[in-house]
Amino acid sequence: MAAETRRQLALLLGLLALLLVVAWWQFAGAGPAGAPAAARATRPVAQPGRTGGASAETPAQVLARGVGLDRLKTERPAPEAAGRDPFRSAAASGSAESGASRPVAPTPPPAPVNPGPPPPPPGPPPIVVKFIGIVSRRDVGKVAILSDGKNVYYGRAGEIVDGRWRIVSIGEESLQIEYVDGRGRQTVRLTG
Repeated sequence: MAAETRRQLALLLGLLALLLVVAWWQFAGAGPAGAPAAARATRPVAQPGRTGGASAETPAQVLARGVGLDRLKTERPAPEAAGRDPFRSAAASGSAESGASRPVAPTPPPAPVNPGPPPPPPGPPPIVVKFIGIVSRRDVGKVAILSDGKNVYYGRAGEIVDGRWRIVSIGEESLQIEYVDGRGRQTVRLTG
């Protein structure tokens, strides 16, 4: 039992030492505070025009020189009274006139729009029957068998079906059907 406790204690101390090394590596060896990770690169930045080995500048110094941090230490000039108009993209000219005092030419009235003819009224709804078959006899002729999904209808060319549709013609693989008032002629293919 004592050997097992010693082994657990040694393992715990080893993990603690590893944790301390990782923490030291992350925080103490990170370089200057606030420097981004890209600035802490291990390779030096080569300067154009220099020959020889590694440069003496650190990446943080190169970035600081490129940003111009020294300009932040100088004082800013006071803004002029008419120096900048926030509603214009460029600074105002040296004249005392502002852009608002210039006369603006009125826009011409819009040309009248010709509305054209009104749109046609919507057409009738599509005929929702399926042509499921034909019965042919010499004495009766061709009889089309139709279905709307609920009921089965039949009729010959020229007959009115269900009081809503008229069969115009019956072919071998399709028929023409229209509403009783003559609107919405439609060809229905044989599906049955």
